[in-house]
Formats: sequence, structure tokens, C-alpha cells
Amino acid sequence: MKKKTLCISLFLLFFITSIVYSKSPLRVLVNDKEVPNNGDYLIKDDKIYVKDEALTRDFNINIFYDKDENRLRLYDTNKIELQARCKMFEEFANLYDPKSPDEIAELWAKGIKDRNGVFQYVTYNKALRNEFKRLAENRNSWVTGFSSPWVEDYKIEKEEISPFKFKYKIVFNATTSAKDKYIWNATLEVAKENGKWRIVNLVKDFDIL
Repeated sequence: MKKKTLCISLFLLFFITSIVYSKSPLRVLVNDKEVPNNGDYLIKDDKIYVKDEALTRDFNINIFYDKDENRLRLYDTNKIELQARCKMFEEFANLYDPKSPDEIAELWAKGIKDRNGVFQYVTYNKALRNEFKRLAENRNSWVTGFSSPWVEDYKIEKEEISPFKFKYKIVFNATTSAKDKYIWNATLEVAKENGKWRIVNLVKDFDIL
């Protein structure tokens, strides 16, 4: 593939056609982190030009140009990798067969505490799993919760609704480095779906995926 260059006009990217060096190189920050700029980025005629190498290096965007069709293809490699991980998580979730409903409640609570979206994901029934996956893909991350406040510990109380359905009330104690304290509450209903224990309903008063 012949080497092409790409420019960004406003928020649109195009190939660069020329490189103009200024006396003082343009400083470029991506997500607040400065990246190299040896002519990879420049501003000319109210347009921002970016080399294809910089897009790959700084944004994980791979570029392919089809000369015959005069068509440009851009691929977000981070998104492709996330979709591949999602597929593996889905396969594991389908195989996961907990021995008891208590195991489901404990794993979900541990997922909240450890900010581990995979732990949470495998405990859900199909409907809740689909919603979780949609939100995780939109965020490009399966890390849930917050760096602060974080969960210190939790307590689980169990109630039997029937021999085939159980309710769990979970209280999370969260804190910050400033020693602020928070109490978060969640209620899970656990029943069998396709012969395996799963969370079939979830209510919580905190904003964690």
C-alpha cells in the first residue's frame, strides 16, 4: 500500500498533502498526555494535518487505502480488541455454572468491590448481560466503579422467596482518601435460567455499571 497521509479538518481526518515545519514545533496532547511531534501534526490554513503514522501510534487507528476503488478505510484497533474480549467473556458466561445462588451473590458483590466487570457479567441472566455488554462497549472498558470512592467491604443478607428464587440485600461500605464514608445498597433476585443460577433482577442506589 502506498503511504498516504491524513488530515483532520475540524473533527474529520484527511490525508496530508504537505508538511510545513514551524520554528517552534506544535505541542500535541492526546488525553492530556504529550505525544511526539516531528512534523506528524501541523496547522495550516485553519486545518489540522496528521500523518497516518501518528494516527496509528497515538489513536490506535489503522488506515488502508484502496487505490482501485479510491476508498479509505479506518479501523479502531482498540474497539476490535474489546469486541474480541467480549466474545471470550460471553463464551465463559455461558459455561459458568455456579453451585448455589449464594455463589452468584458473592461473585457479583466481589465484582463491585474489585471493579471487575467480568465477575459481574457472568452472574447476570441474558437480558441483564446484554445491557451490561452494551454499556461496557460504549465505555470501551470492563473496569467498573470508581478509583474514588472505593468499596472497603460489604455485607450480604439472604431471603428465600421460594425454593427456586432468592433475594439478596447487599450493603457496601465505600470510602475515599479523605476518609469520607458512603453506604451503597443493592438488591438482587437470583433464580435459574436454562438450569443455571443467574441474577434475574437488580436494583441499586449507586451509579456503577
